[in-house]
Amino acid sequence: MKDAKKHIFFGFVIAFIVGAPAYLDSDCLFAGIWTALTSSAFAGVVKEWCDNKTQFNEWSWKDLGWTCVGGVIAVVLILLLHFAKG
Repeated sequence: MKDAKKHIFFGFVIAFIVGAPAYLDSDCLFAGIWTALTSSAFAGVVKEWCDNKTQFNEWSWKDLGWTCVGGVIAVVLILLLHFAKG
């Protein structure tokens, strides 16, 4: 479970760092949601691809899923920002 928490955390951080400015700069909720989800998914794919290329490691769909869960949490936070803003 320790590894899952790392994936969730970094998926969240990457998604929020990319998604929040995209939303705030364009004032378009869809832009924030889309960039947050795609950035966390992209980061997860890159991480798993690198894992697959290293010795004694392999691709993990579960780890990719946990990274995307972090992106979903970032989307929830962006939605809260949107509705708190009014």
